[in-house]
Amino acid sequence: MPVVKASLHLFGGDTVVVHCSNKSHIHLMSDNSSAGKPQADILSVEDRQSAYLTVPYSGKWKVLIDSHSKSLEHSISYVPA
Repeated sequence: MPVVKASLHLFGGDTVVVHCSNKSHIHLMSDNSSAGKPQADILSVEDRQSAYLTVPYSGKWKVLIDSHSKSLEHSISYVPA
């Protein structure tokens, strides 16, 4: 079961665009660990091949793709606000 992780510095209003070759669970999580806070905000979609997730505020964000496919092709990009 492949798991893909990426970290991005994003601004509020940016949209993260994820495309996968197979249905996957796609998560966008705030990374407040550098500020001493636990991860607080998580945006998710399940069983989708693509996701468009809008970032609510500026900061470091982690993208996690969890797939049941043995060979997953994917792309992660963002559209600035």
